Amino acid sequence: MRIVEIGHTGVGKTTYMATLYGILQNGIEGFGLKAQNSNDHERLIELAQNISQGIYPSATDQRREYNFYLQYDNKNIFPFTWADYRGGAIRETQDSEQARLLVSDLRQADGIMMFCDGHALASGDIRSNQIGRMTALINKTLPYINRPISLAIILTKADLVTQFTESMLESFRGFFTAIEASPSISGCILPITCGIESHNVEKPLLFALQVAVNLQLKYLEKEIAEHEKMARYYQDKSDSLTGILHDIWKTIIEEPTYSDISNAKYQEVYKKRREYQPIISPVRALNKHIEEHDYLWICQKK
Repeated sequence: MRIVEIGHTGVGKTTYMATLYGILQNGIEGFGLKAQNSNDHERLIELAQNISQGIYPSATDQRREYNFYLQYDNKNIFPFTWADYRGGAIRETQDSEQARLLVSDLRQADGIMMFCDGHALASGDIRSNQIGRMTALINKTLPYINRPISLAIILTKADLVTQFTESMLESFRGFFTAIEASPSISGCILPITCGIESHNVEKPLLFALQVAVNLQLKYLEKEIAEHEKMARYYQDKSDSLTGILHDIWKTIIEEPTYSDISNAKYQEVYKKRREYQPIISPVRALNKHIEEHDYLWICQKK
């Protein structure tokens, strides 16, 4: 799975990732986050500790890519990649390297996190958030996506906003319409706070991962059903008189019998069930966590 985050310079993307990583080291409702690279782990922990003391990181100066594991009950259950773009990438011309990478990443993304400065939004400052530019980028991406995907609009610096009103969200009206009309896009808008006191930090990531983990569970269920169907088919053939003669002949010439094929399919069922079992509890916990939401707007596809 690939998550891509975009937003203008200084909106808090790196602050969000580091704060989230720090919080999830202690786990939330059984969920945790682990960097696959030890250097990334050390860097994010250091940033998180600084942020908790009111010391914020400088703006990202280049695209960075991180590989993580979503953990549940201290077990790695789901690997994913997270691409973090510097704010200027959304304003660059299409022939720049950063812009090309961004468009490519967005088209391959399973989850998109679009960051906006909630305080600027509440102050009526639409332009500094580059909402129009981000909207254009994502709208160009959506026609290339025919698989389940999540789109989270994250409003940072929510602690500086007394109340979010419907009029403040008018800039996202086009997104609401596109997401609600799409059979595959799940979307939400969520205010967050990162700093000495943090709020809602884990929810955007868990929302994005819920879509992917549920999809993985459905694929495994489908594979298990198909292998079971084929196993029963070849077992029935093996049990028939013709099948018995067939298997005798195949045994003589040392080729797989119907019974061998059936047993191989049952072995695949067993293997897939072992992959399936560890995901069930996390999926249920993710679904429950999202249902108890604190979102300004949410649209989930079943």
